[in-house]
Amino acid sequence: MNVEVFVLNKERNVTLTSLTQPVEGEFSFIKKRPAILIIPGGGYQMCSERESEIIAFEYLRVGYQAFVLRYSVKKDALWPNPLNDYEQAMRLIRSKADEWNIYEDKITVLGFSAGGHLASAAATMAKNRPNAALLGYAITTEDTVHECLLSAPSTWDKVDKNTCPCFIFATRTDDIVPITNSLKFMDALDKAGVAFESHIYGYGPHGFSSCKSAVTAPNISFCNRVPNWVDDSIEWLKDIFGDFDGEGGMTNPKYFSY
Repeated sequence: MNVEVFVLNKERNVTLTSLTQPVEGEFSFIKKRPAILIIPGGGYQMCSERESEIIAFEYLRVGYQAFVLRYSVKKDALWPNPLNDYEQAMRLIRSKADEWNIYEDKITVLGFSAGGHLASAAATMAKNRPNAALLGYAITTEDTVHECLLSAPSTWDKVDKNTCPCFIFATRTDDIVPITNSLKFMDALDKAGVAFESHIYGYGPHGFSSCKSAVTAPNISFCNRVPNWVDDSIEWLKDIFGDFDGEGGMTNPKYFSY
C-alpha cells in the first residue's frame, strides 16, 4: 500500500491523504478499483480521527482506493471554503485516476456529521459530484448546521434529479444531530426519484463511527445492529458500482433496476 499526503491549501491546513493499493501482479484479476473519499466530522471545528483513516481501512479491505479529506475548520470554514476543499480533492482524485488505477465513474464520498453535511453538499451542489454518497448521522438542515457554522447552507432542499444515489445511516435517539436531518434528506431523494437506502437504528449516540471497540468508548450504548452499517454500505455499493468480476473488470451494477 502507498500512503501520500497532498497539501491542498497550506494557509487553511487542508490536506488529502491517499491510501492506494496495487493492481495486477498478485492482483492479476484487478485492473482498476473503485474509490472512496472520506470526510470526517467534527462540527466544522476539527476533523475527527475516529472518522478518518481508521474508517478508510474498512473499505480498503474490500478493494477500494481510499482518501481522507481534512478540510477547512474553525475560522477558515467560512462557506464555501469547505465545499471548495472538496472540489479540489475530487479534481485531484479524478485527474490521477490512471495513476491510481481508479474507475472515474465509481467514486463515492462518505461523510460523518458535519463531514456528512459537506458530503451531502458534494452530492447536491458540487461541480464535481461523486457517483454515490454515504451519509452518516449527517447534518442537512439549516437550523442544525447553523449551530456549528452560520455561513453554511442546508442541503436537503438542494436535492435534485442529478443527485447521486445515497446510503443514509443514523440513530433515532441522536441528541446532537436530530433525526429530522436524515428524514428530510430521504424525503427529498424520494421526491426527486433518486435511488437511496436508509438505516435508522433504534437507539445510539451521535458519532458512533464504526462501533469497533478501538474507536468507540466502552460505556457507549447502541443497539447491536448499528455496526452493520459498514458491511451494509459495502453491499449497497456493489449494487451501485458492481463487484470485481475476477477477470479484470467489474460486474454490471444493479442500480438501474431500483
